[in-house]
Amino acid sequence: MAQSAAAVSGDLLQKIRDQGTLRVCDAAYPPYNVKNPITNEWEGLDVDIAVELAKALKVKLVHVDTSFATLVSNLTSDRCDMSIAATYITPARAEQAAFTRTYAEETKTAFVPQSSKATTYADIDVPTSTIAVRAGTAEETYAKNFFKKARIKTLTSDATQPNFLDVAAGRSDAVFAGYVGGLLFLKQNPNLKLRPLGDKLLDPSPFAFMLPLGQPSLQKFLNDEITELERTGKLEAIRRKWIPGLTAGK
Repeated sequence: MAQSAAAVSGDLLQKIRDQGTLRVCDAAYPPYNVKNPITNEWEGLDVDIAVELAKALKVKLVHVDTSFATLVSNLTSDRCDMSIAATYITPARAEQAAFTRTYAEETKTAFVPQSSKATTYADIDVPTSTIAVRAGTAEETYAKNFFKKARIKTLTSDATQPNFLDVAAGRSDAVFAGYVGGLLFLKQNPNLKLRPLGDKLLDPSPFAFMLPLGQPSLQKFLNDEITELERTGKLEAIRRKWIPGLTAGK
């Protein structure tokens, strides 16, 4: 008897409004989702968008720590109402979750130590080379298909950019990761002494938020609100705050 009609019907949008909270899953990937080491609070481009979405819903935003390897399972097991991690739209994910409209885009590339002589993907795609990727990411899938000779080392960790740390520690020879996110992480951590490989950027892909399948009301609400943020210029202001010099949609 205590169950709401929203819970019975499976209307997640109404359930969020009834409970007064929007639970969002976060996975570390700067500058989109970053755990502030001083405040221990999530911040970043995606977080700022989520704040605006919660305001539009008139509910409290609640963050749920997760990783890219467990994003979908946490979403489908009702640990969160939506994922605000920087997530590429992929066929494998689309089988298990729905997506909002896109709000940003990223490309992929390799990063190597500054002392490395490698300048092309062919230089690191050799049997003696180990390329580090994060488990559960689109970069992991792409690297396993793209590189034919190198060993692809998959890292499962909630830490920010553990693949970069692995190369900096000398345990791997290269990182395969998002280009903009990688550049900003290295700018914030110059002691790692890594650089982009220098070859062409690969696989430009849009980012979107994920939500459970079968929630058309919530999906439409989120799409409408993201469109409104774009129309009013708030979305571009958020992009420029976290990625200075970024043009709309890039």
